[in-house]
Amino acid sequence: MRAVAFQSVLKSLDLDESGCLSRTQYFALLDSLDERIAQLEEWLKGKAAVDKKAKLLQTQRGVGYLTALATVHTLGDVSRFTRTAKQVTSFSGLDPLEHSSAGRTRFGSVSKAGSPMLRFQLGQAASIAARFDPKLKSFYKRLAKKKPKRVAKTAAARKLLVKLAIMLRDEITAEEFDKRGRTVGNARAVSGSAMTAP
Repeated sequence: MRAVAFQSVLKSLDLDESGCLSRTQYFALLDSLDERIAQLEEWLKGKAAVDKKAKLLQTQRGVGYLTALATVHTLGDVSRFTRTAKQVTSFSGLDPLEHSSAGRTRFGSVSKAGSPMLRFQLGQAASIAARFDPKLKSFYKRLAKKKPKRVAKTAAARKLLVKLAIMLRDEITAEEFDKRGRTVGNARAVSGSAMTAP
């Protein structure tokens, strides 16, 4: 809304010849960029629509086609992670850094060693998912009472990532994951059952 209002103000300004030319070129460039972005969005939506793994991840509320594609293509073959929760978060740069001294261990900010695009998408997705996913919502609210919201948001993104990784590994939907329980062990225990995404 602010962008539209700002454009309206620019168009209404009484400018000299040079200013009018610059304004015309600016809006022509903006229209061209909008068209390219729309084409890219359609291409990405098409890719997500035929990607079995991306479709699987989109059964989780809050996870759209961009987050699904970023997760699938960044993580790759999740079966190579023998300790899913720890290794996936470390690979994605969402693992908290450890600071130890004088026999005391403290955890600071995340390592940011992985894909910044994936972390951004997960952060956005976690904010939405926390509104609809009861367990994630409870986890976020409980943490937000004790920690800064940015810390709680990062922790929620990390928790969501682990859930998505297990969904990929075991080929289950978000609903099936929730029925099994949130632990890796419970999810793996029944991975041989016919619980695959439609």
